[in-house]
Amino acid sequence: MSDTENIIELSNIEIYEYCTLNIKTGEKEYYKTKKKISYFTGFYYKHDDIFFALYPTVNGPIMYYEGKEYPLKKDLHISLLKMERLRVFSIKEYNICIKYSTSPYIGYDVWSEEIDIDLFYQIKQLYKNDDYYKKFTKDPCQ
Repeated sequence: MSDTENIIELSNIEIYEYCTLNIKTGEKEYYKTKKKISYFTGFYYKHDDIFFALYPTVNGPIMYYEGKEYPLKKDLHISLLKMERLRVFSIKEYNICIKYSTSPYIGYDVWSEEIDIDLFYQIKQLYKNDDYYKKFTKDPCQ
């Protein structure tokens, strides 16, 4: 893999922010301008020392967390525990457990439903859906 094949451009699902991620080194660069790539490249979530990404590959959706890649498969046991404003997202098979607070942008306007703003909620609700899986499966010609 060349260096450019290791770099993925992502958009923040919650706010207008973008990021390039080097999946080999973990190096990230954040910026506010529009994406440089015209096709869908994936989403990320960041807060303090938490960085989580979901992006398409030719083999289907991949999650990136703590410097490792994990395939998002339909047979995983994914849970999302809601306690007031605190949430706990977990994937049993990968031993992933992420604690975070709900977004203040949920319900902000008609485009701010929970599923549109909260990446972990979106994954929990849609990861078994064929259309969601297809969205995160990259065309080999891109």
